[in-house]
Amino acid sequence: MDISLCLNPNSFPAASAEQAYQLFEDSWQGVLALYQSGDRYLLYLDTLSNDNLYDFCLAESFTYDDFLNLLMMRGERDLYSFLTQLEDKSPALDHLDAETLDDIASYSFYMPDHPVPKHADTFSLAYFLDAILLSINTTPQWANHQVTIARVADDGRYIDEKLALHHIATQTHGLQLFQQFSQDDIKAVCAQAVMTAEFVTWYQELIAENKRRVLDKCKLACERHFQGAKPLFDSLTNSDGIREIRFSAYSGGAIRILFKAMSDTKHAILLGFIKKSNSEGYDENIPKAEKLFRQLQV
Repeated sequence: MDISLCLNPNSFPAASAEQAYQLFEDSWQGVLALYQSGDRYLLYLDTLSNDNLYDFCLAESFTYDDFLNLLMMRGERDLYSFLTQLEDKSPALDHLDAETLDDIASYSFYMPDHPVPKHADTFSLAYFLDAILLSINTTPQWANHQVTIARVADDGRYIDEKLALHHIATQTHGLQLFQQFSQDDIKAVCAQAVMTAEFVTWYQELIAENKRRVLDKCKLACERHFQGAKPLFDSLTNSDGIREIRFSAYSGGAIRILFKAMSDTKHAILLGFIKKSNSEGYDENIPKAEKLFRQLQV
């Protein structure tokens, strides 16, 4: 499976080169805790100065390249080998398609109860790439395997509609995410929703990368009680109350999951589809979703 990582400049720099080495090594041990044979890792870095990965400063006068050299000096050959084989996607903006660039430009995020960070675009990058945010554990802000973010409106208002990023800053975080990623039962993560057989079958036939995205976003939708607006939710025109869960698909395109309220507290997840263009799939799938909803009410 392909796993994208987004290096988090907001957690750097460390207080010293030695602290940077110890904390960053712990972070990478968390990444290794996720590793399964055949996995491919992609590392994205977005900074205001468009740094390349090897010049990125982990602490004063201590770069990513210095970190690699110190790994070799201290005999950490397995981790060194892993890091030299992952795909370097820095600067990140040089490796994004037009749709992802547009999404990142359109949405700003913050962490509730924390000031807006200097590198706020890192949260957008991680969200729209469905990437794991990779930090060092310099403050309590980075002490959990999930980071909660929310949207900043165009007029500067803070919108209290929470989203979640997977996050690694310690080996323990990686072990926790491995446990979470091992879950495959879509019904179990959203037990309060009704799911059609059509949706469950579609989910089961997805490739691994998209299955994880669907499971994550359905879990988040249920935690949000299917309430909110973009980027996670949107209402559809020319439909009888049907709304969508919306997010990017692996390797291009977008995933849309159509749902509808059955009551104030219960929702029906009707179907999912992958579209490659703005309007693709709606003419066919909205009527199909409406039919599935009627069948649930019989």
